[in-house]
Amino acid sequence: MDKAKLIRDKAFEESHAPTGWLGSSKPLMTAEEFSFLVPHLVPSDAVEETENFLRNAGAQDCEGAVLWIAEREVDSFRVQRVIAPRQSASRWHFDVPLEERIRIAMTLREKEVVLLQIHSHPEEAFHSPTDDRKAMVDRQWALSIVVPNFCRDGMRDLNKLSAYALRGPLDWVQLSSAQLQRLFVIQ
Repeated sequence: MDKAKLIRDKAFEESHAPTGWLGSSKPLMTAEEFSFLVPHLVPSDAVEETENFLRNAGAQDCEGAVLWIAEREVDSFRVQRVIAPRQSASRWHFDVPLEERIRIAMTLREKEVVLLQIHSHPEEAFHSPTDDRKAMVDRQWALSIVVPNFCRDGMRDLNKLSAYALRGPLDWVQLSSAQLQRLFVIQ
């Protein structure tokens, strides 16, 4: 067998193996960093819409991704709507084209922001290097939430989710379960 092909195959396997992704853990968000976040008020129908989209994608053996659009209130963000962007996906990734990201940005009303992205994984919930690089959120302290098992068990048990905040360019920190519990208020 061609030695170059063996090297390429080994590199591909290492870069696509879930254990390799899990091995690249993120630092935990500090209490000081957490103080930059305000409560996220989330209507239960936004959670349900998100779960339905992620489950439907999972039923096709694909990851899925949605955005939560929110308005800033005095001391919180309130989720106003869920957007499922046009995306291509497989069992191991999703991709939202730049044109779609621009289209979404152009639809935001004056006081709206893309609060966070939520996407599913086929098994464990973690933020892979690809998730780091291809995140749809790009403002400081925006969140990326990963839901395990293609959302088969839903996402209301926050202890089963993994959440990450963008501290700086390609610099993600992981929220603890306790921080996530304090941050989200499902109404």
